[in-house]
Amino acid sequence: MGEAIGVDLSAQRRDRFERVGLAFFWLLILAYGFFIPSIISWNTESHLYPAFSLVDHGTMRIDAYQQGLGDKSYYAGHYYTDKAPGLSFLAVPVYAAIRLAFPGRQVKGFALYKHIKGYYYIPEYVAYVRYAITYLLIALPSAALGVLLWFFLMRLTGRPGWSLAVAATYSLGTIAYVFSMWYFSHQLTAVLLFGAFLLLFYRVRGRPPDRAVLGTTAAAGFLCGYSIISEYPTIIIVAALAVYLLVVSRQRIRAALAFGAGMVPPAALNIGYNLKYFGKPLATSYMYVHSAWYHQSIHGGILGLASPTSYGVQAPSLNTLYQITFGLYRGIFVVSPVLILFVAGAYFMWKRRDLRAEWWLCVAIVVVYFLVDASRAADTNGWSGGSSVASRHLTPILPFMMVPIAFGFASRLYRTLFAVLATISIALLFMIVSSTYPFPFNDSNPLFNEVFPNFFGGHQIPNWVYVWRATLGITGFPTLLPFFAAAALLVGRIVWLLRDAPAPLWSREASRAKNRLPLR
Repeated sequence: MGEAIGVDLSAQRRDRFERVGLAFFWLLILAYGFFIPSIISWNTESHLYPAFSLVDHGTMRIDAYQQGLGDKSYYAGHYYTDKAPGLSFLAVPVYAAIRLAFPGRQVKGFALYKHIKGYYYIPEYVAYVRYAITYLLIALPSAALGVLLWFFLMRLTGRPGWSLAVAATYSLGTIAYVFSMWYFSHQLTAVLLFGAFLLLFYRVRGRPPDRAVLGTTAAAGFLCGYSIISEYPTIIIVAALAVYLLVVSRQRIRAALAFGAGMVPPAALNIGYNLKYFGKPLATSYMYVHSAWYHQSIHGGILGLASPTSYGVQAPSLNTLYQITFGLYRGIFVVSPVLILFVAGAYFMWKRRDLRAEWWLCVAIVVVYFLVDASRAADTNGWSGGSSVASRHLTPILPFMMVPIAFGFASRLYRTLFAVLATISIALLFMIVSSTYPFPFNDSNPLFNEVFPNFFGGHQIPNWVYVWRATLGITGFPTLLPFFAAAALLVGRIVWLLRDAPAPLWSREASRAKNRLPLR
């Protein structure tokens, strides 16, 4: 019997962690799918309308949907999305499947209120279609990212419980929670970019460049390329990942070629779209935003590409850096104070000499992207993100920001600070997603003026309990009770499975990780 136990120990450990991962996945699915956003979102509709139009009208022009839409472009007598087209392409097959399932239910644009002149609303059926597409293309991948982040951090640190706490805080205590519920590009690019990093870390780092490794490198390049055509500024993060690839690969030239080859299909897709609708390969829809300011400021250059300064890009200022970090208006540390531990976590991670390349990657991405966001103009298309929670442009860097945070738990003080700040962050984000999104553009203190009054006043956004039980008069805070009950069961199962869980012995580095940091 002793021999049998010894043989099965690793399998039992693996099975336990898989069950934890599955319970964690369903917890995130519950959190991301419980609420049903029903308000107008110009950003979301601008991504979806080209897909609707292509399926129902055979073109990605949105002439049939543009009425009442603020985020749109106008060129040569037709209307278009003013966004990068990556998310629109992804939505096409999903909407096509919905149309096959419900052939008589074609999506329409905004509807005009009969008794409120000049105001629009999103029809109920469209809200459910939007929810279904967001659930499949944003919520599910985001939940998977949370689980993958846990496995990754657990492998690096050898601390299953604390690694799971970091992954849960990322998924539920940062604006990743907000943008896993809406069809915006930012969270999807976070999934794509961190997914590309995991491929490079696990399958390319230090390996000889055989066919499988080069194929994986090309796959990482494809994910990066699709991130760029979904959110153009992420090219900066892609550049950092390309440098990381050159550092960790055994054969740099072949790796670089494979990575570049993987980026070709998304680039060709975007260039084809630009050529078809704007006549130039690099003339993006941002050049033709339906705005007098844009028409006066933006002038296309070679192949249609406009210079960054045309879009209001300028040198970062201390005021802008303050506004996107600690400012009450759009400060990311205000809604997610746990992220402050990035600095301390980076100090602890630096002690791991075997992870210096990853340290430089995470720190470079976070620092440079903060500076890039601080370089945006102060208008609705700038660092504020318009009607947003914090500065939504920072969403793609959050997984990389969480990695160093996982390395400080040998310190008792650090553990205490993390527990307090993570709890506050998760509480604040839940109040936000359940009662108040988006933050109004003209409210200088949305937490105190919007979130707290709405949440504690019982003004919750629609959720599945509300939809099912509205006829019984169940509204407001009581509709959240089934959510809390289901979440408590899943958390209880996770805690039970993790009781006395041994550290995963996937590598010698992981098994010795706890001894690398000074204990306090």
